[in-house]
Amino acid sequence: MAVKTAACFLLLAAVASVELIQVMFDQFKHCKSNGILNCNLRVHKINRTVASLYGNATFRVDLGDSFVTSCDVFHSPLGNNQYNLYPLKIPQVSVCTYLEKYWEDYYPYIVGAVPSAPKPGECPVSARELHFNELIMDARMFSPYMPTGLWKLVWRASDKNTDKRFEVELTFRVYPDGHF
Repeated sequence: MAVKTAACFLLLAAVASVELIQVMFDQFKHCKSNGILNCNLRVHKINRTVASLYGNATFRVDLGDSFVTSCDVFHSPLGNNQYNLYPLKIPQVSVCTYLEKYWEDYYPYIVGAVPSAPKPGECPVSARELHFNELIMDARMFSPYMPTGLWKLVWRASDKNTDKRFEVELTFRVYPDGHF
């Protein structure tokens, strides 16, 4: 009995010592579009441990099933902007499929700072202006085992029926928990 208790204690200690992460926006790089999306976003440094995304983004057209979206993720382990494509499996899907299957995982972390964000399952997404009111990244959006360093996220969407498309790029940093 004592051996089982000791084994359970060691297992709980190992689980409790899992290192979590801290995340922070680093830079909003660009928003390229041919008439679909206009961005006026920037990273606002609140203090040395917190940065937020501030400004607005305007979708000028409705986004429906004809729009296909994809995401590429790059990692710079040393934080020196020497990125490697990270082997993250994010399939290319329609905007509606993304909103139905994946968006509900992230929506609670976004809606507080972006009240006009589309709701999970809302499709098509009507043309609208999204006001980013100090959106702060929440580490719970990511795996606690995410490698530390500088990360670049490139989000693209294009219309299958026309030449309309856009691309958004932003960078963020991942620190070990207790870094600050």
